[in-house]
Amino acid sequence: MNPVLIYSTTDSLKEARTIGNELVKNKLAACVNIIPNVESIYNWQNELHQDSEFLLMIKTDAKFKNDIQNMFEKNHSYDLPELIMVNIQDSSAAYLRWMQENIG
Repeated sequence: MNPVLIYSTTDSLKEARTIGNELVKNKLAACVNIIPNVESIYNWQNELHQDSEFLLMIKTDAKFKNDIQNMFEKNHSYDLPELIMVNIQDSSAAYLRWMQENIG
């Protein structure tokens, strides 16, 4: 197993929950945390934006990256959804076993 966290954002709680439920139901993620009220400042199409968003922390295996990306392309409302993958360098063996039992 190659455990990773994938970070993404969305502009609504409904969409965050829909994506989270799809990922867990289809065993593409062991867990998805939804963190509300994230303030994002970014440039998009040569304009400065400042928006309130919902952050998704997706706990998964790196081998599902392409499947997750395809699911986002079909279900996410943004033209360019954020998908940032970070390797989990260390965790408890018990938690990693739980992750592995709940994905794939």
